Amino acid sequence: MKKLSLLLIALCLFVGFSSSSVFAKAIGIKGGYTSFKDDWRNYDEDWNFGIYFDLGSFLINNLDFRPSIDVVSLEESDKNRKDADVWGIHMDWYWHFLDKGAIAPFIGFGPSLNYYDLGDDNTADEDSDAGVDLFLGCDIKITGPLSLMIEGRYKFFDIAARDNTAIQGNLGISYSF
Repeated sequence: MKKLSLLLIALCLFVGFSSSSVFAKAIGIKGGYTSFKDDWRNYDEDWNFGIYFDLGSFLINNLDFRPSIDVVSLEESDKNRKDADVWGIHMDWYWHFLDKGAIAPFIGFGPSLNYYDLGDDNTADEDSDAGVDLFLGCDIKITGPLSLMIEGRYKFFDIAARDNTAIQGNLGISYSF
């Protein structure tokens, strides 16, 4: 329960800072498909979804800071492992290596805090790990304040273990203020 409280506090801080003192440039939702690799290859592939905030340039003009929160489920049909929901809190930096025009390709990285809520209702099994994501993709302006994000991610859920990894393909849409 303590970790869930910390997760809710982090979510409130993201929303509070992005809307009041930092002035978010955009807010978006994203979703996609996750394929687990290495030690997690026995888990079923699953959908993921999340929300992100574009807080604008960081240090240089083409480096954007976009914190986000997402969730993906770990489920195995053999029942040898416990099922879990993985909540990720991400601090991502997107480098748009070409101009930020109508089509703006990017590469990036970001540390993450991954919180595991195990699916057993009889216990309060929870865990967390520090991870890192590497990603690339493209932002495409649709019309007016709307833009589309296409993104591929390689996720290290636990940087100490390095064998709890996944590949994600995401599609997102954002609204610019």
